[in-house]
Amino acid sequence: MGWSFRKSIRILPGIRVNLSKAGPRLSIGVPGARASINARGQARIYGGSGPLRYQKTMTIGAASPSGTRAGGGFMSLLKKLIS
Repeated sequence: MGWSFRKSIRILPGIRVNLSKAGPRLSIGVPGARASINARGQARIYGGSGPLRYQKTMTIGAASPSGTRAGGGFMSLLKKLIS
């Protein structure tokens, strides 16, 4: 049987850091509307509550040949949301 780990740390109202086996993830929003991004630039948008939920996954920034992420972050996520 596999194992899992998850810990959520509230930084400010509406902002939290989620720690898990897969790595850290920064999350901003309120219940029913939330955006999150991980260290590799993968972002998720969540909406809805209860049995009906919406989730969209996208990649922010492009990986450079050295393996580091160029650009990205929440500003890129917000620009993608607006467009």
